[in-house]
Amino acid sequence: MVTKWRVILVDDEPLARMGLKHTLSRRHPDFEVVGEAENAAEAWNLIESGQKIDGVFLDIHIQAESERAGLDFAFALNHHVNPPWIIFVTGYEKHALEAHEIHAVGYVVKPLDDTKIDNLLDWIRNKRPASSQDRIAIRHRIISHTAENEWCTEFVELDEILYIHKNKSVNTVRVHLAQGDILDGVNATLATWETQLNHHGFLKIGKSSIVNLKHVRSLKSPQAGSEIYKLSFKDCTDELSVGLDYVGKLLKAINK
Repeated sequence: MVTKWRVILVDDEPLARMGLKHTLSRRHPDFEVVGEAENAAEAWNLIESGQKIDGVFLDIHIQAESERAGLDFAFALNHHVNPPWIIFVTGYEKHALEAHEIHAVGYVVKPLDDTKIDNLLDWIRNKRPASSQDRIAIRHRIISHTAENEWCTEFVELDEILYIHKNKSVNTVRVHLAQGDILDGVNATLATWETQLNHHGFLKIGKSSIVNLKHVRSLKSPQAGSEIYKLSFKDCTDELSVGLDYVGKLLKAINK
């Protein structure tokens, strides 16, 4: 089977989108353009449409919005549950340093250099595999041997996820995997995860947790003097509290 990377083009210039689309179809047919947008609002509609999107070719200066509209969109996109990679395609070089801080794959200045695009897409072929139906890329923080925070991207099957727990005081979550690994510092809210995963057998069981129902073992009733239910898992000793408002939904989901 031929691997395909599904990409969208975000640029307010129709001719620029047409030229890039032609370059991809002519030189890189494994990168399939599945959508086009001329502003950030249209781009968000594509991202939230539910279709798998592996990458975004993104203009920075969208004239109808601002000269840094593309950067603002990219910063927001990095907080998505499963953010696609980004290649900036722009006529301006002055935002190159800020674009680098977003961890974009690359930065290409118009008029486009085919060789530069070739090199960037070769890097993606080797380092960023195309998404499958049940696998997501989770970007999280790790502590390096120098005790500094570094970023790592894990490609995780949905079935590997045990539960997702909200971190305190910051807009990040911890993703607990069935084999015991914990991916911490993931930049996405619990609400975003819920929206992305509620059609894949995941359920919110309280203000702080979403669980994969496939791994649920039992629901323990409250002990005397308590109103707290406890949820346990098949291959893990962790237990999570279940809010009273969520018990009915949980039982209904498990008994489907």
